[in-house]
Amino acid sequence: MTVYDELFFIGCPKFLSPVVSENSSSPFGSSGPRGLQLQVFKTEVEQQRLIPTLRSFLKLYTSIPISKLAKFLDMHENEVRCCLMAFKHKKEIAKGDGGDQTTMDIDFYVDKDMIHISDTKIARHYGDYYVQQILKLKESNKNDYCGGLDHPSSISNPGRHLKTFKVLDIY
Repeated sequence: MTVYDELFFIGCPKFLSPVVSENSSSPFGSSGPRGLQLQVFKTEVEQQRLIPTLRSFLKLYTSIPISKLAKFLDMHENEVRCCLMAFKHKKEIAKGDGGDQTTMDIDFYVDKDMIHISDTKIARHYGDYYVQQILKLKESNKNDYCGGLDHPSSISNPGRHLKTFKVLDIY
């Protein structure tokens, strides 16, 4: 986490304390408001670090006990519950912001000690896509074939856009 500490201190703005204290005991601790913001940042990084791993395990199951997931993650069950709630919270934030779409393809709920997972990935409509592409191709062909008919020279020579091919008699 020292790399994150360095990157945070390089990129963060200078935080000011909203409280002016005359003595050395600050309500923010010895590191001041900058240290407090660093702790919040490190907590956020730790939560974000676990989301891809948690998501990959959840995609494998339709339901899984919290104890089994905790064993897979080498964590305590209460920590897994916290991670699940953080994952759910991040997912809701991403949904509202229109941000990260990778976390939105899975949904789950916790019922006592069991996690129930539903895959909410929207099925692709291949038929609609092909029909749309066929219509585009027809429109394109129509424009290519009839595209020059409005031009005055095409009225006198309507076949000027058509290429003639010589058929060879091989027999």
